[in-house]
Amino acid sequence: MAEKRVGAIILAAGRSDHMEELRPMLRLGQTTMIQKEIDTLRRAGITPIVVVTGYQAEELERHLSHRGVICVRNKRYETSQMFGSLCMGLRQIQKKVDRVLLFPADLPLASVSTVERMAEAPGAMAVPVFQGRAGHPVMLDRQAFSYLLGYRGEQGLRGAMKEWDGEIAQVELDDPGILLDTNTQADYESLLDYEKNSRGQVALACRAQVVLGRESDCFQEETAAFLEAVEEAGSMLGACQLRGISYSKGWKMVKLAEEQLGIPFLARQPGGSKGGFSSLTPEGKKFLARYRRLEKLVRQAADTAFAQVFGEPAAGEAAASGAEPE
Repeated sequence: MAEKRVGAIILAAGRSDHMEELRPMLRLGQTTMIQKEIDTLRRAGITPIVVVTGYQAEELERHLSHRGVICVRNKRYETSQMFGSLCMGLRQIQKKVDRVLLFPADLPLASVSTVERMAEAPGAMAVPVFQGRAGHPVMLDRQAFSYLLGYRGEQGLRGAMKEWDGEIAQVELDDPGILLDTNTQADYESLLDYEKNSRGQVALACRAQVVLGRESDCFQEETAAFLEAVEEAGSMLGACQLRGISYSKGWKMVKLAEEQLGIPFLARQPGGSKGGFSSLTPEGKKFLARYRRLEKLVRQAADTAFAQVFGEPAAGEAAASGAEPE
C-alpha cells in the first residue's frame, strides 16, 4: 500500500474578542506560537503546510515569508466562520495530499509524537483525546474532503462532524498540549507557564536540511516549495503571491538553479496583465521528485544517526514531553 501524503492547515485568520495582539505571533520561548507549530510539523515530516490568514494578514504573511508555507488569505474573516477558512485551506491543498491535519494557530504545544500519531490515525476523521477531553489537531482523510467542502450547516466543523455518517476515531494521547490554546490573556499566561516548566523536559531533537549545489548552493527547501507553488498557481507571479515573496526573489531562485544544474525547470509564456503562464518542465518535475525523495531519506538517516549518537530519551522524559516511548 502506498504511503499516505499528509499535509496540514493552520487556521490563522480570526481576531480574538479577548486579546488585542495578533495571537499567532505571540512570543513562546525563543520563537512565536505559529513558528513553533510549523517547526513541530516539519519535524514530523508534514508537508505541504497551508496557513489561512485574515486579520493583519500582511504582517503575518511577512512573518512567515521564509518558513516554507503556503499562505491563503481569507478576506472575509470578519464575517465568515472558522469553517470558511478551513474550506479555503482544503481547496488549496486537496489535490496534493491524502489527508490533512487541522491546527488552530494558537495551539503550539502539541508534540511531534502527537502529530505523528494523528497522521497515522485510522478512518476518515480522527480527534486526539487527553483525559477524556478532545483537542487538536483533527485528522481529515481524503474520504471526507468532498463532504466537508459541500457541508452547508451552521455549526461549522463541529456540526459537520456530528452529521458525518461514518466513524470518527478517538486517539488517546498523553499530551496536554492538544488542549492548550490561547483564547484569553489568562490562557496565554498559563501556556507560557506550562512551556517554561516543561522546557527542560522536552527531548532533544535533530532536524536535517538538504541543500544542493555546484559552484554554490543552488537548490534547497525554499526552491522546491517555490517550484511547487508555480505548478499550483500556473504562473511565477501567482507563486510569489502564494509564497509571500517578491517576484525578483522568485526569479533569482529559479535562474540560479537552472544555471548551475543545467535543467530548464520552467516552461514560460511571458506577457499579459497577470504575468504570463508558467509550468514545470518534465525535467523539472523529475528533479523535484528526486529532491523530495532525497530529503526524506536524509531525514530518516539523520533520525537513525541521532538516536545512535545521543540515545533515546528516558521513559519519564518522553512521557513528560508528550512523546510516546518506542
